[in-house]
Amino acid sequence: MELFDEIAEDKDNFKKFYEQFGKNIKLGIHEDSTNRKKLAEFLRYRTSASGEETSTLKEYVSRMKENQSSIYFITGESYETVSQSSFVERVRKSGYEVIYMVDPIDEYCVQQLKEYDGKKLVSVTKEGLELPESEEEKKKFEEDKVKFEKLCTVMKDVLDKKVQKVEVSNRLVSSPCCIVTGEYGWSANMERIMKAQALRDSSTMGYMASKKNLEINPDHAIIKTLQERVDADAEDKTARDLIVLLFETSLLTSGFSLDEPQSHANRIFRMIKLGLDIAEDEHEEVEAAASIAEPEAVAGADEDASRMEEVD
Repeated sequence: MELFDEIAEDKDNFKKFYEQFGKNIKLGIHEDSTNRKKLAEFLRYRTSASGEETSTLKEYVSRMKENQSSIYFITGESYETVSQSSFVERVRKSGYEVIYMVDPIDEYCVQQLKEYDGKKLVSVTKEGLELPESEEEKKKFEEDKVKFEKLCTVMKDVLDKKVQKVEVSNRLVSSPCCIVTGEYGWSANMERIMKAQALRDSSTMGYMASKKNLEINPDHAIIKTLQERVDADAEDKTARDLIVLLFETSLLTSGFSLDEPQSHANRIFRMIKLGLDIAEDEHEEVEAAASIAEPEAVAGADEDASRMEEVD
C-alpha cells in the first residue's frame, strides 16, 4: 500500500502502473474487505466532467454539488456507449457528474464498494434513481404520472411478461423510453458479461437475470402521439405494433440483446420498404404477418400492410 502511495505521487508513473495493475486493484476491492477503503483511493475513472483525463473518487466528491448526496455511475461496454447513453441525459443536464465504468470487473467491484466517503454509489441504469428536484419539477412529474396512466397500462398489457412494469420516467431528456433494471438485480451490462461466460451456470440465469421496467419520456413527441392514439382507441393495432418496436429498440439502446433479432429486423425492413415506397409481394406479406408474434395475431396480411402504411 505504501508503495502504491509513492507511485501515485507521480501522475505519469501511476498512469503506467494503473494500466498494468488497475484490474488487480479492482479485484482487491472485490475480495479484500479489510483494505477495501484504502484500495478505493487508487481507483481512476473517466467521468462526464473529466474529459480525456481520469479522475479519482476523492476528486469526484470534491466537485459534487451542495444538494448532491450520491455518487452517480454507469457501467457499460465502452466509453462511447456509456457517454452517449440515454440514462445519463437527465443527470448530466441537471449538472451532476457521472462516472463511466467500462471494465467488466467494475461490475464486481462496485457490488462490494457500495459507498465512498459516506456517499452512496448509485447506478443511473437501475430503478430508484432520485435526483434532487424542485417543487415545480415534482409537481409536473406527479401530473405526468396521472396523464400517462392509461398509456402505461396499455403498454404493460401489450408487452405482458417482457417487463415488470411500465412507468413515467424522470431520467430521460431526448430519448422516448429506456429499460431500467431492478435495484438489486443484474444490470444490462452484468447480464451481458454473465451470458458471455464459457462455464456459466444456466440455472442461475433465470432468477438473477435483470427484472426489466420500461420507463417512458412524457415530453417526447413519440410518446405524446402514442398516448393520443391509445386514448382514441386502446385496441389500435398500429399503436400496439409500435409499442413492441419501441420496447425492442429500447432493449438495444439500454444494453440488452434481443431474444428474437430476426422478428425485430423484419419490422425494420418493412418500415424501410414503406419509406422507399416498395410494394410487398404476397409471400412477403404473409411472412411479415407471421413475424409479429407479439402480442396478438394480425387479422390478415393486407390489413397489416395498410396499418404499416398508416404508420408511414
